[in-house]
Amino acid sequence: MAQLDKARPVLILTRELVRPHLTRVTVAPITGTVRGLSTEVPVGVRNGLEKDSAVSIDNIVTIPVAALGRQIGFFLPDQEESLTTAIQHAFDLD
Repeated sequence: MAQLDKARPVLILTRELVRPHLTRVTVAPITGTVRGLSTEVPVGVRNGLEKDSAVSIDNIVTIPVAALGRQIGFFLPDQEESLTTAIQHAFDLD
């Protein structure tokens, strides 16, 4: 969870190794509005969330670490390729 426009779940994109040394982290908000865009990564109950949602790579932001709340879910290793593809599409890297 993080405080953005409202308290909402986020996927932390900042590398775990450097997070203890930073005052800000980069996150992608998770939304219940799934549009099926190539820049979205589907997540849901299997990630510990209450409902099917999407990680919105088009809306990546950097926020203060203090804006982070409790952990409510997790990202699975088999979803990393989808995340990489969504980032490539969002930044025209493909």
